[in-house]
Amino acid sequence: MAGSLFFIGHVSVDTVENVHGRHIQPGGAALHAAVAARTLVGDVKLASVVGKDYQFMDILSFFPQRYLKISSLPSTRFRIRYDERWDAHYIEAEYGAGKRISPTMISTGCLKQDDVIHISPLPPVKVEKIINRIIEVSPKTKISVNTWIGYIKGRKNRKILKQQASKVDFFIINDSEAKKLTETQSLSTALRLLNAKTLVVTLGELGAIIITEKEGVQMVPALSFPVKKIVDTTGAGDAWCGAFLAAYTLSKDFVKSVTAASVISSIKCTGWGFNKLLKLKFRSVESIAEYVIGLREGSLQKRLSDYYL
Repeated sequence: MAGSLFFIGHVSVDTVENVHGRHIQPGGAALHAAVAARTLVGDVKLASVVGKDYQFMDILSFFPQRYLKISSLPSTRFRIRYDERWDAHYIEAEYGAGKRISPTMISTGCLKQDDVIHISPLPPVKVEKIINRIIEVSPKTKISVNTWIGYIKGRKNRKILKQQASKVDFFIINDSEAKKLTETQSLSTALRLLNAKTLVVTLGELGAIIITEKEGVQMVPALSFPVKKIVDTTGAGDAWCGAFLAAYTLSKDFVKSVTAASVISSIKCTGWGFNKLLKLKFRSVESIAEYVIGLREGSLQKRLSDYYL
């Protein structure tokens, strides 16, 4: 039996502006990853801190409340503006209650060796403390780390992140982050310079490059989901991480996991916020590929609504 999936990181109030309008909605990297993971597995836990002013408590009810803290500080808030190419520009960032996220949120005895804990983008120094805490209380628990290009500034942060890459079980970044972390313009050079147990470099619609100590380099193409209209890309990369880890926990197969991650993150982008993910539940990792192949070939008469609870 697979263990629990833990996600630790920001839960926020996002003001999102793009070509389709302006929305105020729940967000945060950890929440996006956790909601995406729930489409495949049931035992998902979310560890974060929100303020008393948090206006989307209903979405947090999907997760065990013991790992969610309420602070007197105002909730973390982001204002994100997307241009016509869907490049994100962070206009405002108020971390508030998010500053209270700490290693002590991982309590002694709550983790098992079959669990996987994913640390969503946080300052590298704080991530290091969380990693050390996990190793201290449950050394066999698998750890996944995802960072953000804004945290790859400065020699100190880059040094810490490279050390984390070699320490944790999954180190997940995109191609731009990999090049920035290794200070090179060549992705192939960046891959040679990064040392990790399992390095996952996402390539958007192309899929991912996965490098492991045992199997070496694998290029895993994405099985693209036919998206007619992109509505909101906020948190798509975080949703990819959550779906990937959930799928890998179930299948131990990188190809199936990249397929699941690509499809679920694409579905997320077809609606505002979590509108397309909250009630979505795939019966298995394999059913995701079957669904997309059926859409392409026209031979499988299924609608997306067949997978909703």
